[in-house]
Amino acid sequence: MHCRFFLITLLLLSGITAAYGQADTTKPGEYAYNLVNCIQYGLTHQNDVVNARLDVKFSQEQIKEATGKFLPHVNVNGSLVDNLKLQTSLIPDLTNPSSGVKIPVQFGTKWNSSVTGQVDQAIFNSDYFLGLKASKVYGGLSEKAYKRTEIDTKVAITKAYYAVLASEENIRLAKANMTQLSKTLSDTKARYDVGVAERVDVDRIQVSYNNIVTDIETQIRVLVYTMQLLKFQMGMPQETKLTLTETVQDLNLDAFIADTVDYQVQDRIEYSIQTTQIALNELSLKSKKLGYLPTLNAYVNYGFNYFASTFGDLYKTGYGASALGLSLSWPIFTGTERLHQIRENQITLEKSKNDLDYLTQQIKVEVAKSSTDYLNNKSKFVTQKTNMGLTQGIYDRIVLKFGQGVASSLDVTSAENDLQQAQVNYVQALLNTLISKTDLDKAMGKIK
Repeated sequence: MHCRFFLITLLLLSGITAAYGQADTTKPGEYAYNLVNCIQYGLTHQNDVVNARLDVKFSQEQIKEATGKFLPHVNVNGSLVDNLKLQTSLIPDLTNPSSGVKIPVQFGTKWNSSVTGQVDQAIFNSDYFLGLKASKVYGGLSEKAYKRTEIDTKVAITKAYYAVLASEENIRLAKANMTQLSKTLSDTKARYDVGVAERVDVDRIQVSYNNIVTDIETQIRVLVYTMQLLKFQMGMPQETKLTLTETVQDLNLDAFIADTVDYQVQDRIEYSIQTTQIALNELSLKSKKLGYLPTLNAYVNYGFNYFASTFGDLYKTGYGASALGLSLSWPIFTGTERLHQIRENQITLEKSKNDLDYLTQQIKVEVAKSSTDYLNNKSKFVTQKTNMGLTQGIYDRIVLKFGQGVASSLDVTSAENDLQQAQVNYVQALLNTLISKTDLDKAMGKIK
């Protein structure tokens, strides 16, 4: 029956994806953590959180990049030309213009060079202004994505943590059964040795004892796996020794309240992310509409030109040149391309608003389902906890009667199997309650 719990636990764990106190440590590589400490460690070391934090820094650099477009841009250009053969032009014979004769002449020098520095400054460019605003909105989006990653990490760590506690509780109960059954087996063997009990009584209890030993070994392997999963969700190296300072007895499930009256869909980080996406789509649409406006830039340059017949004389004399001016670019008509781009962005914006409405309904349904699951699981937990206590009492009384000779070994093994099943049901109901409460808190946006 414990094997059944083993399979259920594995299936459950396979679905787990991913005020703080100072963590206690005994020595490097060994940690004694409670749930708060595990979450704190995960928010610092978990891979997805680390990458999301880097994404925030990346978006900050993009904002600075957009700001940099408004600063002056300085360029220096240079050239060196060796006219291997000067170009020939034909000009009229100025001494006899009426003759119609053309004289071939060559203009220029064999060597020429130039160096020019120019400063450009954007005065008006709608794309620059909107790009800066969009980059800031995008920066906010990356911060919200980072927050969502933090929430997902907290949920994954919490579920894995509860799975470890449930596995430890299952082992504790199984060991208590083993101790109790071991005493019954020892007493039965002693009675068999003096001829009071039969061999079949010893064998039946021995079979139950062997099964429970095997179940404990199985659950220990489950515990090892759940601890490995917890460390994985935390971003902790597998070779690190982690000990949990809490047990299920430290959890007060009676204090878990499923209040779905005051929650708001706006509390969900996904809602905030979608509203930010709408803002980005609005800026994109505005950018396309303002594309009809001109762009205006100012520039000033200064440079030198050099000419010589030989390379050695090239840079002996330079002729300065400078200019100050404005450049205007106004796309009056670009076909119908921009018109269709505007319509495409309008459709994208409308879709994002529809997605927000859909997300609102989706959150409400998710809260309703999570609340139903939690209330059902908590009700089952209360029942299974009561049933386990009743089954334990039945088992104790049958063992007492067996010792007095008024109950059979078959009654003992049957009661022991019922007790094991009741304990399995209790631990499974406990874990389901803890996990469904975590899902409910996430659905209502209470995990920040």
